Amino acid sequence: MSEHTESLPAAAPVQRAVSRRSVDISRALERHDRRIGWMDLLRGLSILLVILHHSTQIVAYRIDDVPVFFEFLSSFFAPFRMPMLMFLSGLLVAGSLKTPTGPYIWGKVRRILWPIFVWTLVYAASERIVGQGDYMPWELGFWNTYLWFMQFIFAYYIIALLIRWIPAWVMVVVPLAVAFLIPGELELLQRFFYLMPFFFLGAFIEKHWDQYAKVLRVPLAAVLSVIPLGVALYSGFIDPLWYEPLSALPAMLGIVILVRLTAAVPDAGWLAPVRFVGRYSLIYYVAHYPVFAALGWLAMKAGITNPGIGLVVIFAATVAVSTVFALLGRRMPVKLLFELPRRLWPAKKNAAI
Repeated sequence: MSEHTESLPAAAPVQRAVSRRSVDISRALERHDRRIGWMDLLRGLSILLVILHHSTQIVAYRIDDVPVFFEFLSSFFAPFRMPMLMFLSGLLVAGSLKTPTGPYIWGKVRRILWPIFVWTLVYAASERIVGQGDYMPWELGFWNTYLWFMQFIFAYYIIALLIRWIPAWVMVVVPLAVAFLIPGELELLQRFFYLMPFFFLGAFIEKHWDQYAKVLRVPLAAVLSVIPLGVALYSGFIDPLWYEPLSALPAMLGIVILVRLTAAVPDAGWLAPVRFVGRYSLIYYVAHYPVFAALGWLAMKAGITNPGIGLVVIFAATVAVSTVFALLGRRMPVKLLFELPRRLWPAKKNAAI
């Protein structure tokens, strides 16, 4: 029901429900104390698109050029796939910062830095097995893997702690300006500063969620949805927008619009599997790359020559295996692949007098 009907008596309960929903979202973001369905949905969709993009790459590398449609999909979602994940992480940083400094840092170490370490070793071992890895752990190239995204996230969380007294909007503007100054050949460094504004834009929106929801009402967001659609179509048909500084502002605007629309939609039961992926996005992200790389290698060895079939099979199998990891990853000892315990040793008991 449109919010334009708010003056009608019959629409008053709906309007109160919408207001309560906005308050509930704001409170959950501030306290960082419960799951938010639409966030899991967006995070899950983004992770699935990452897996699809990487599946496209491995098929092109191991089998043959993929159908044009799949290349279009990768480019179509390029402006929003990783930036959306950064934005959603930033939405939660304020609630996370309410914890004391020690537990805050330890939480990031055990849930971000630890899986980076573990899965870098897994990836390096798999590279050695197929005869492609030649870096040693003390070399920088050893750590230059698909886990760059999590390395960035960890750095942004630490930066957020160190500059918590600086307004979030400053950390949107300054890194974006820096991204324009970094030469294109320093691709990873430019990407670091390109994605940082999305993280802190999320932090800024979290601080002003109620005003954001009030100004960008759902009908207006629906009209403005032509902006992210236009950006995606440009990226898909004309020029893929892969971390280009000039594309940051339209991508930010598109994400703000998409988030507003998604936050207003009730959780649909049939989307529960996607929300599950979003809830365990870290497991899917760290596990998927070695899995699909192995599957691509096996597909080549098995003599699969149809890239379309190979892509569908590799994508589905990667999601399935990653889902198994997600189901088992909540239990010891598999859980140790993805996070360290809150305590590495039992608390000391009071000595008897």
